[in-house]
Amino acid sequence: MIFAYIFIIGLPAFGIFYIIKKMIKARAVQKNGVKAGAVITHIRTQRFGKGSMDILTLEYSDTAGKRYPAKATVTVGEYRIGEFMALSYLPQDPSTYSFDKGQGYWGILIFFILLFLFSIFATYKIDELVQAGNYHFTG
Repeated sequence: MIFAYIFIIGLPAFGIFYIIKKMIKARAVQKNGVKAGAVITHIRTQRFGKGSMDILTLEYSDTAGKRYPAKATVTVGEYRIGEFMALSYLPQDPSTYSFDKGQGYWGILIFFILLFLFSIFATYKIDELVQAGNYHFTG
């Protein structure tokens, strides 16, 4: 049963760790990176449920003139083909980039924190039920 508890709590904990790692990397790229402008080459609108979002395909050049692809997700209609978006890239690895506008990681981080807290509560309640009754889980 302990492995089930570890899985229930560990999955959102891994999500928190992963998002924080991405946030730190994005902040490092913005701090140590070279500022550049990426031109929007293609826009694809993705619809889901009651909402939708635009998935942008962009292209930017490093200081040597070599071109690199990039992708971004934004609100529908926020950008048009041919417009520029500010981004930063690492000079030692120009294919690693981060948008100056921000990546929107905070909402996902808050979701995973709430999921983590709920999973702790759920695990406590499941264990309470198992201890109080004669519930036996096999497997």
